[in-house]
Amino acid sequence: MGLFDKNYEKSAMNLYEDIKPYLKPKDGMKHVVMVNIKSKANLNGMEYEYTAIINNIIEKMQYSDYEIIDIKIDNTQLYWTGAYCLIRTVIIYK
Repeated sequence: MGLFDKNYEKSAMNLYEDIKPYLKPKDGMKHVVMVNIKSKANLNGMEYEYTAIINNIIEKMQYSDYEIIDIKIDNTQLYWTGAYCLIRTVIIYK
């Protein structure tokens, strides 16, 4: 991921390892997993950190043979902690 800081990638890998035990077995049914991702907005508005983390999670899920159906961002309640925003994301998978 050339554009992204290696720290973002490390955070993404750690987060995937945290949610991995909670993924349902592949059974052909749809399932959801909600993740809270802490990200800092850049001046141009691009969420580099969030993008790197969510991409890593869905890539790892796909490498594990999960099919990503949809990704939803809950933007109704963004939680700010200092300079960071906690973004709730729901991944629908099969």
